[in-house]
Amino acid sequence: MVLKTLSFIIIFFLGSAITSSEWREPIIKESTVFLASESYLKIKGKTNVSKFECHFDMNTISEAISIKYKDHDETIKFDDTQLILPNVEFNCGGKIINKDFNNLLNTDQFPEIILKLKEISKSQLADDLVTATVEINISNVIKTYTIPISITSNQGLHASGRMPLDINDFNLTAPTKMLGMVKVLPEIEIQFSLKILGFN
Repeated sequence: MVLKTLSFIIIFFLGSAITSSEWREPIIKESTVFLASESYLKIKGKTNVSKFECHFDMNTISEAISIKYKDHDETIKFDDTQLILPNVEFNCGGKIINKDFNNLLNTDQFPEIILKLKEISKSQLADDLVTATVEINISNVIKTYTIPISITSNQGLHASGRMPLDINDFNLTAPTKMLGMVKVLPEIEIQFSLKILGFN
């Protein structure tokens, strides 16, 4: 997700909107996205006593990403553009916290986080901001979010953003430690920074 949220950058800068006043059905277009090695995606959270960060191993997504989309007047809508993130590829900094993270996500039963890019708005919130609608599937619970995405162009195209989530919305039960004295707070945040090397 969220890595495929990067796909809209290409379309936003290079795609052409429908300019004719005569209505016509948009055709499905295809593109291919390549990510630079410095791209990252991580989940940040807090307990009542400390903070934690879980970084996704970007090396597991080294191949080109294909996307399909339709270019409408005000939005670009995507067809089956998704990113599957295996839970075990997140590193939170140690075996114990990694185990807790996977227990939180019910990895044994639902081993992946699935991010789907649904659409983006062509209307800019600011000079470098657009909005994206993203569907997230965690532990077989699906929620949809609309978030601002920052886009810059400097030695390639770069998209970054933050997606705040509440684990209670996904029916997740956070593990507790030390007889319940250490608890994970329900508010977490997905952060991503995606840089494109090339496309075709």
